[in-house]
Amino acid sequence: MRTSSKRRHDSGFTLVEILIAIVVVGILAAVVVVGISSLTSKGNATACSTSRDAAIAATTVHYTNSGAYPTKLTDMSGASPAELQLPASVAIDATGLVASASGWSLTMTPGVAGAAPSYSCGSSSGSSGGPSSASGTAACPGTYSAWVGEYYSTIDLTGAVTLCRNDATLNFNWAYGNPGGTIPNDIFSTRWTQAVTFTAGSHVFTMGSDDGSRLYIDGVKVLDMWKDQAYATSTVTQTLTAGSHLVVMEFYERTGIAQATLSWT
Repeated sequence: MRTSSKRRHDSGFTLVEILIAIVVVGILAAVVVVGISSLTSKGNATACSTSRDAAIAATTVHYTNSGAYPTKLTDMSGASPAELQLPASVAIDATGLVASASGWSLTMTPGVAGAAPSYSCGSSSGSSGGPSSASGTAACPGTYSAWVGEYYSTIDLTGAVTLCRNDATLNFNWAYGNPGGTIPNDIFSTRWTQAVTFTAGSHVFTMGSDDGSRLYIDGVKVLDMWKDQAYATSTVTQTLTAGSHLVVMEFYERTGIAQATLSWT
């Protein structure tokens, strides 16, 4: 009888032992998943950083070759010979401003008035329609869900940034006040940047300001009211391809009422 009992005990695992094994396997699996996720995240950051370094180097080469800075990534990748060479897995979108691969994207922000462009890294979600998330600018790095607002306590967007802010819409009337923080009531300026997904066709942009403002689409100035004035609006129609386009509005306030608006249809 003792022999028979011993054989039954050696022939398999108890229910408790099986449950313990399942729990241990689950813990180990969770550790592996977290580890892989961490490695993937680091890999995406490294891949984007490497591509950004390549774009910066290619920008210098392009300037040396042409005497002007590029306004699109395709200006450099389409040159002969190509000044910017990216792996086959990296695709440049229709705007020529965003290069992306699985899990990351590199966004080029063209320089204003012939200045050098800047580059920023972010995640690539593959979403479409409506505004796309921005990965910040050189002045305001980080991740933003809407407009990247760079606020300066100068009238001409120079000096250190006083405030970086995520602005959902551009529809501001500060009256005789200010945007917040330590920004003064008078003598300040702002640059808003966002990559926006448009449908193909004509789009009417309406910009308003008190005092001055100007609007850029894909690095090209399309509206200019850069002057002291009471609140006024200006309109322009732009034919755009389907996909992401970089929209930048700049604004300054000298004295009195401060107001800035931008909309499109």
